[in-house]
Amino acid sequence: MATTEPRAVPSSTPTSTPISTPSSTQKRYRTLAVVKQEAVTRVEKQLEDSVFVWPHLLVREFMAAMLMTVMITILSIVVDAPLRGHSNPNLTPNPAKAPWYFLGLQEELHYFPPTVAGVMLPALVLVGMALIPYLDRNPSRAFEDRKLSITLFTMLGLFFALTVLMGSFFRGSGWLWVWPWQNVYFDL
Repeated sequence: MATTEPRAVPSSTPTSTPISTPSSTQKRYRTLAVVKQEAVTRVEKQLEDSVFVWPHLLVREFMAAMLMTVMITILSIVVDAPLRGHSNPNLTPNPAKAPWYFLGLQEELHYFPPTVAGVMLPALVLVGMALIPYLDRNPSRAFEDRKLSITLFTMLGLFFALTVLMGSFFRGSGWLWVWPWQNVYFDL
């Protein structure tokens, strides 16, 4: 923050010392705008209300990272995750499923034409998610006050979760509807 230095006021007598101008005539320049000093208020935090990052937060984060590393290591030792054999270009698996993160899109392609399911529906969802802050103009951040935003986002999330689960567990040979207890076509 750059400020201007107070200017000395000339005096008629040669023995007097320079006097600085009153604070109302000083100009204070800010980065974004010229702001009057009265508009700026400083809030001093009490030291007893603060918690230092080191060691309190960083030790907890380090311990959580170590616990997660140990749990993932144990899980990778216990659970066998075999790889499939080499792919055969002459033999296509039935059903041919996309990776799990694209199964929702593949499920939508079953119901809609490719232009709608592959372009218009994802674009509509992304534009809808971008418009949520403009539709719900409530300045509060409390959950009880943001019902519209939470409802819209939950509906979009459930839609995509449902289509991924339908494509994962309920689609069998020939992309026909199959109940999970009849035959398991789910493959990680």
